[in-house]
Amino acid sequence: MARRSSQPDVALLAIGWGMLWGVALGFWLLAPEIVDAHRIQIETLGQRVVLTLALTFIFAALGGFLTLIAGLALAGIEAAIAGPFRDRTWAYGLFGGVLLVVAYTLDSILIHWTNFHSLDDLRRVQSSLAAFIASCVVASVVLGIVYRKVTTRFRSLRPRALAWTLAGLAVTGAVALALRSAALLPAPDIGALRARQPQRDDVPLLFVGIDGATWRLLQPAIEGGTAPTLRALADRGTTGTVEALWPPYWSGAAWAAILTGLPREVTGVYEDLAGIAPGLPPFQLPLAVSLRLNPIYSVRSLLAASGVIEPALPPRSLLRGKPVWELLHDAGVDTAVVRFRFTHPPAAQMGVTISDRVGNDGWTLLGVRRDPVPEAVTPASRADELLAPFKPQARDADLFQRLLPTADLHQPADALLDPFEQLRISSDIDTRTFEVSERIVRTSPAQPFLAVYFAGLDSVEHAFWQYRFPGDYPQNPPAPADVERLGAVLDRYVRYIDDRLGQLLALYSQPPNVLIISDHGHGPTTLSTAWRGWHERDGIFLASGPSIPHDVGPRTVSYYDIVPTIAALKGFAAPEQLTGRAVVTAPVQATPPR
Repeated sequence: MARRSSQPDVALLAIGWGMLWGVALGFWLLAPEIVDAHRIQIETLGQRVVLTLALTFIFAALGGFLTLIAGLALAGIEAAIAGPFRDRTWAYGLFGGVLLVVAYTLDSILIHWTNFHSLDDLRRVQSSLAAFIASCVVASVVLGIVYRKVTTRFRSLRPRALAWTLAGLAVTGAVALALRSAALLPAPDIGALRARQPQRDDVPLLFVGIDGATWRLLQPAIEGGTAPTLRALADRGTTGTVEALWPPYWSGAAWAAILTGLPREVTGVYEDLAGIAPGLPPFQLPLAVSLRLNPIYSVRSLLAASGVIEPALPPRSLLRGKPVWELLHDAGVDTAVVRFRFTHPPAAQMGVTISDRVGNDGWTLLGVRRDPVPEAVTPASRADELLAPFKPQARDADLFQRLLPTADLHQPADALLDPFEQLRISSDIDTRTFEVSERIVRTSPAQPFLAVYFAGLDSVEHAFWQYRFPGDYPQNPPAPADVERLGAVLDRYVRYIDDRLGQLLALYSQPPNVLIISDHGHGPTTLSTAWRGWHERDGIFLASGPSIPHDVGPRTVSYYDIVPTIAALKGFAAPEQLTGRAVVTAPVQATPPR
């Protein structure tokens, strides 16, 4: 390679070509997957422009940064051959794409290791990585041949031709993305609840969602006498398991199906978190590991940290279909809902609603911000009363001491995140949720329908599962000392929930029907996650009350059965478009003759 006295700056070349390659490759190789993974559904031309500009910025920034880092390899090659490239601009232009792809892949692996301190997931893609390495080698050889041609036989060909080619690829990639992107689907019209005849007495219904509850944890407490409320309900009612769908069993998709009776292909909810960004419709934030998108997720995290993207629980607008309390309200039932998913913003006509925008829970650790403002609850006339339990105040130190009586709070060696902070946050939000629920029942002791969601148990199971069930981890068990000091936390948490549930039930003026479900179960994880406890298939189903007959046989319950069951307990038939069936049906009273 001949010397040239004047060559462009290496850093500027790497950044410039990296940005071009980043945008060109990004729109063709990554943009479709990004849009699909985030369920971005464009509604207007303005949103299309914002999305295109945002992706262009992300691809250019990543491309320039990663190629600058990888360009050090080319600079080393220049130094090793005792002279500059014959044409440094062509060298960086041609090899910039390979350098970017290699740097992007290494960055993804580094991000994975930094988050999980493990590369086990790479074993599942060993063959793909081998093919990737081979492709990079072949591409480098081909580009080397092209480089020799353009710097010897075709010296009249200028690098700007490559630059315009990459720009053209970027533009056509953006156009192709616009043509293939899904349009916003309308909400399905499933009809209304249908009143049954003859009518029956209106027994109050308490609908309780306990995220992540599993019989494996609850049953020993019930049989051992430390969960007397649950035991009394189970002894008089019907129990079963809720079969979770769609591994790894994200709660967002599960509760969307449970609350509407519709599959996720219809509800449109696939993830646990949503993103709110200027100029774009609400979209979903995937949390699963993706070696193809890890660097993109890192950029997303930076945008969230800077306030450009606001992580939030999926708003009501993302849910296609009506939650069961909206169906009941439309049918004339007085409803109250506390912190269930898809309650923000609360509709003014929905009766009492404390939306999931109120109260800090485990999602706070992922940047979800909550504000106890009047707009987060209805009716506005009761805002001060309903928000009072969520005002900033000291946590219940006595409760935390009961849940974790040890004074030894050093972080266990096998924990990537602080389990004690998770316990503090979880017990705090569940306490506040119980308090506001009790306020509602004190005001309306015969509240016809009250739905309450408790998020804490799932978070505590994530953080403490291995200490309660160390036998689930034969390959990498927790330290015996950690099992001894932390193994009883989950059992104490079940006792706490049982005690507070009993207090809530005692406030009713007449015994209510009670329906308790979870969206999934819990067990040891086989995935790369921040926690060693993770979601499993079998959740819980428990129905008990004066209108519910005792059934000793456990039942298998579908997500789609919950809405019909709630409808039946309130004296209605579910819309015919729903595929589920009522698990239990309250007996009806014959209409007395006139």
